[in-house]
Amino acid sequence: MVKLPKEMQKKEKSKPTRPQATKKREGQQFASRQMRRRMQQQGINMDQIDATRVIIESHDKTLVIDQPEVILMKQMGQEMYQIIGDAEEYASGEFTIEDREEVESVEPTEESISKPVITENDIMLVAAQAKVDKKEANAALIDSDGDIAKAIIYLKNKP
Repeated sequence: MVKLPKEMQKKEKSKPTRPQATKKREGQQFASRQMRRRMQQQGINMDQIDATRVIIESHDKTLVIDQPEVILMKQMGQEMYQIIGDAEEYASGEFTIEDREEVESVEPTEESISKPVITENDIMLVAAQAKVDKKEANAALIDSDGDIAKAIIYLKNKP
């Protein structure tokens, strides 16, 4: 076997045993795995927030970013937000929340206010625990908005 000169021996020993990936892939999400590991070692936690719109208001202008990529980074009790997206700039009086079509004032209606559903089993349970008839148990459940425990306590403490 032929011995190589020392310069060539060192080069051969310093070769990596496996090929190392150094290319950045296209369409990569909010950080590479290696970057996330390094940030975790430094005590930085990263979370991606599913946001549909970001609005930044200042004294003289308003920036609106539709469909942004928002990343929350937490480090030592502080929160940092990284926002990626195309911003539309508006003058200070040009863009207001009332002008947006997506925001509607929601007022409770009779349909949205739901009444508690009182079942026969609830009435029987309250009647058995409080040792009263079903009519009294039903009235107590209605008064307590369907809260079984409140109805039983009310009936037991009733003179």
